[in-house]
Amino acid sequence: MNKGERIPVQPHRLTTARPPLLDLLKHARTSAGKIMWAIGLLLGVLLMLLSSRSWFSPDGRSNISPREPLVLSPEARAGLRTLAESVLQALRTSDCAALEQLALTKSEFCKELWPKLPPVPNLTCEWVWSAYAPQNAEGLHRLLQEHGGRDYTLIRVEPQRIVSYGEARVYERVRMIVMDESGQQRALQLSGSICELNGTFRVCSFILD
Repeated sequence: MNKGERIPVQPHRLTTARPPLLDLLKHARTSAGKIMWAIGLLLGVLLMLLSSRSWFSPDGRSNISPREPLVLSPEARAGLRTLAESVLQALRTSDCAALEQLALTKSEFCKELWPKLPPVPNLTCEWVWSAYAPQNAEGLHRLLQEHGGRDYTLIRVEPQRIVSYGEARVYERVRMIVMDESGQQRALQLSGSICELNGTFRVCSFILD
């Protein structure tokens, strides 16, 4: 190269970062064992309901609220509070069956929520649900171990973000601000996201997001 000659510069290409989970799943398909290893990560996205923006293209079907403090509609505030009160009541008596009744059912997930989610190739609702159920049971067991028998008084419910899929809404990273038996105020995350389907509020899962 002659002195003073410019070094050719390759044009900079803008690339869109791929979600790490997508790369993981592509690699995992080569081995059934790796697929099972990836289930936990997959469910962390699907059944905590795809909380990351990076899953979606700009023209995707989701609508994610900004990170500013949320202003909830009266209906949403009332629905979240009613569900939270029911969760706390079930915890007071360590009622596992009552907590299970507050959670999203397979029928609700497959018929009402799954069709509204952005499609994931080669995955069916039944496959995801069968992988989700044992992890959700573990989350419920953990919840009862840590909080069963506690007499919390609800002050307010604070979701950190809302994601909309058509008419379905998901309230993410929900904190319950409560007062414990000693009168101390605490911020607790007792479940994963909360779903609103046709006006009905359900615990999406007991897997913490």
